Amino acid sequence: MAIISAAIIVPAFFLVQSVGFHVLSAMRLVQSGAAEREIRHFLDNSPRISAELQYSMDNATVSQAFDRSAGFVAGQLGAALGGSFNALIQIVIMLFLLFFLYRDGETATTRLRAIVPLSDEETDDVFAHLVRTVRVTVLGRFTVAGIQGIVAGIAFACLRVPAPQVLGALTLLVAMMPPLGASVVWVSVVIYLAATQYWVQATILVLIGSLVISTLDNVLYPVLVGTRLRLHTVPIFLSIVGEIWLLGISGLILGPAAFALAHSFLGIWRKRLKFTVT
Repeated sequence: MAIISAAIIVPAFFLVQSVGFHVLSAMRLVQSGAAEREIRHFLDNSPRISAELQYSMDNATVSQAFDRSAGFVAGQLGAALGGSFNALIQIVIMLFLLFFLYRDGETATTRLRAIVPLSDEETDDVFAHLVRTVRVTVLGRFTVAGIQGIVAGIAFACLRVPAPQVLGALTLLVAMMPPLGASVVWVSVVIYLAATQYWVQATILVLIGSLVISTLDNVLYPVLVGTRLRLHTVPIFLSIVGEIWLLGISGLILGPAAFALAHSFLGIWRKRLKFTVT
């Protein structure tokens, strides 16, 4: 429990510390007027963008835009703090329940097996398939997302992108959710680099992102998951996507679990039906 708690708290502490540092730096830039000067300089050197934003600039000054943006950011910050508090409560509850699962897991499993309306052999098959599916899919997803986050963070640092560690951690989190994928982060960074006229860095990141970061998911995940489960990637993918859509981040675990149970029950039904017909 101490190792699991440290694995959650230590990375979260450094990530929050880094995010807080960059947020404070951005606020100082806004207060000093440096950000406004940078935007004016960028618009002066980008006539196309300046022409497209001319109407907005005529009806609202940059200072007003910053005031409105600050209000929006403040509102979002309040929502983020509320979400962080809820996440903290969920982590505490998870650790509390996990302690008792470690301590009384065998007793709970024995009692569960006693009330399952299946034979001993069928129950063994269901439990084995459930454990194998959840372990392989969850560990596979976390492993691939971790590799993608590390590669992305290294690429951002080499290209001198601001806050590479934060963007790398964000890539890891987004990569665990199949509907989104790591491309959400690196494509956004490419747009930022192109908008600030860092064309060489933007081109390099497009190559790294499309050929390495996003390709890792397509190459590693089927190898880590499909070959061990002997199942096609599509039903596993759909089970995770469906559960994330229904339950949020918990679907990363509940999706494979539900799929494993359904697959096991269908296999038992097939065997019983075949035996009955015979």
